[in-house]
Amino acid sequence: MTLRRGFKTEANRTAREIRAELGLAADAPLCPFLTAKHLEVLTVKLSDFRGQHGDAVEYLISTAGQTEFSAITVCIGSVRVIVYNDGHSPARCAANIMHELAHMLLLHPPHPLCGETGKRHFDAGLEEEANWFGPALLVSDEAAVTVAKRGITIRSAAAEYGVSTQLMQMRLNVTGAQRRISRAAHLVAAFR
Repeated sequence: MTLRRGFKTEANRTAREIRAELGLAADAPLCPFLTAKHLEVLTVKLSDFRGQHGDAVEYLISTAGQTEFSAITVCIGSVRVIVYNDGHSPARCAANIMHELAHMLLLHPPHPLCGETGKRHFDAGLEEEANWFGPALLVSDEAAVTVAKRGITIRSAAAEYGVSTQLMQMRLNVTGAQRRISRAAHLVAAFR
């Protein structure tokens, strides 16, 4: 599946705009909890439901169950609530929450959890957009270039931005950050 023309540019622009609204530099780390609060979205840990659904919650936050639930956005009247699996690592929780916020920012319509057949509702196109936009919120285009300029390790950059090393590497790759820095260095050298 292919993202619509201009989507990546819009995603990068929105990532900059949200940082600006929060008084952050375009290359600053973006906290998913601060972003959710700014967008008036509540975030709730899955473990908060232990009292009502103890066995199910214990399974989902366990190593065995973590692949079955990451996060979901629930609409309660006009209030949006993201329930996220706090059994995941902090970096994975950040990605899960930003993925859900990406759906909201992209104005993806809410769907019932299950379709008419009883199977989980899944729209590949909407998921592809959120899969691109969530990481772009966490590590903006400008952030990727800054990381490349600073020459820090992927692990250090991931820790600074609160993301996994895989997400950081992906953002460095898709933004062409290292190539852009190399090209700029060659241009500077050519004019000396």
